[in-house]
Amino acid sequence: MDVRTGVSTVARRFLPAPPLPPGRPRLVVTGFMGTGKTVAGALAAHRLGLPFFDLDRALEGRAGRSIDELFRLTGEPGFRALERDVLRDAARLSGVVIATGGGAVLSGPEFEQLAAGAVVAVLTCDAERLLARLGPAADRPMLASAPADRIGAILQDRAPLYARAGLALDTSTRSPGQVAAELAGRYGTAAGSGPARIDIEVPDGRTRVLVGEGVALQVARQLRELVPGVAAAAVCFDPSVGALAEQVARQLSGHGLRASRCALPSGEAAKSFEVVAGLWERFRAERVEPADVVVAVGGGATLDAAGFAAATYARGVACVNVPTTLLAMVDASLGGKVALNHAGTKNLAGAFHHPSLVLADPSVLATLSRRTFRAGMAEAAKALALASPLGFDALLEIDAPQHISWVVEQAIRIKAAYVEADPRDRLLRHSLNLGHTFAHALESASDHAIPHGEAVAIGMVAAARLGERFGISPEGLAAKTTTLLGALGLPVAPPPGLSRERLVEAMLGDKKRRGGRGAFVVPVPGGVELVEGVDTREALDVLEGAP
Repeated sequence: MDVRTGVSTVARRFLPAPPLPPGRPRLVVTGFMGTGKTVAGALAAHRLGLPFFDLDRALEGRAGRSIDELFRLTGEPGFRALERDVLRDAARLSGVVIATGGGAVLSGPEFEQLAAGAVVAVLTCDAERLLARLGPAADRPMLASAPADRIGAILQDRAPLYARAGLALDTSTRSPGQVAAELAGRYGTAAGSGPARIDIEVPDGRTRVLVGEGVALQVARQLRELVPGVAAAAVCFDPSVGALAEQVARQLSGHGLRASRCALPSGEAAKSFEVVAGLWERFRAERVEPADVVVAVGGGATLDAAGFAAATYARGVACVNVPTTLLAMVDASLGGKVALNHAGTKNLAGAFHHPSLVLADPSVLATLSRRTFRAGMAEAAKALALASPLGFDALLEIDAPQHISWVVEQAIRIKAAYVEADPRDRLLRHSLNLGHTFAHALESASDHAIPHGEAVAIGMVAAARLGERFGISPEGLAAKTTTLLGALGLPVAPPPGLSRERLVEAMLGDKKRRGGRGAFVVPVPGGVELVEGVDTREALDVLEGAP
């Protein structure tokens, strides 16, 4: 559809966010008001080391009003409609503790979606103690008059819904700490203590992703199951993580595989035809055969170069990715897109070669510099912006280093959903390019002095601004994105001194262009819009801060 924007004519196509694969189960704490859901839920989350979400608070933040105000302005039907939206968003999260509002069970389909695969606890309390806890209930619109009578009536009406929702936990005589201990125990029994596992169906097989501390050294055991008949493994690595690569190689040898070691140049220097040709020679010398495997240990550039070599050697050998940067974990390690830079253009030559196994081990991130860690958070934020609005908002509140396993799990689940739905990047997966047309231009124009993650952060703000300019993205989204990414310590505007001519040249060389004009992904509720036909000069205006 062509749309006259008043600035230029563009073609738009909506790309919806796909359903997400399961990760670790949620712990959902529900029940009547005054039963202690918020306090006990937060304490249980602390015990479990999981993020905590209070859906009433999330709803207030999204609406910009208190629940009491919302009831007065919209009535209960209007409030419940907003609550259903928040419940749908919460159902897209995994590995979290969620406290719902007391009436969330009234939203049947949405609550069932939230409860699916979750550990659900229904907190209860006798009516007399509830009345004492709630006091005059001046800020409880459901109890505005005759609180004692209303409590009894509402409890009676909701009793069948609470009974179906989950196992009851009486809080009448228990302290919040005791309730939290019981909640944490129930969750631990149901969820177990192993890593999160996410399986992605891809052409010619499946990618298994494990997320958790220590998984980097599970490569040999997993390989025996996933790649039957493997006899040799070529471990390709960035020298900066040579110690981890040596551990991986020794473990492979200890399990009877012939493990060779191939050091690559660090960073983007690895992504050249000369480096890959050298890997082909090493594979040949080490007698790597089609039934064997390439194991890549390092950041995104290492995974790209080793993956391209695996895709093209002997018409393709299996590969395993052990990403060692946050950026690589949440982006480059899965999806099968492997590429080399050529003629000054990032990722100009590439192939699809899906890994058999990805081992995302957050413990290896401890040695990253703060700048490198923050750059990875940009790609994680991009994923959450695409498919998990509640998770995106939460980045302002959670302690990212403390909950980094959770951040990685969410970002991987989101990318996995797009990869499975569109493994060859035909259309829907273009959504993952949010901010990237701007980002790749910034990288090229700065001779890669601007790291990819920082460039993506700047590009996300520009994409939101472009969407607002065309009347596609919600008003205020660019400001919100700027605030969130700035709070993560990421840049939100290009550095001074970049050549405008080089930015134009980079955008003109972008492989996503159509008919000589730019193609951009802009964020909208429920997904993104692919906008084609954007004039390059116009795109540069919004990149440089023009509204």
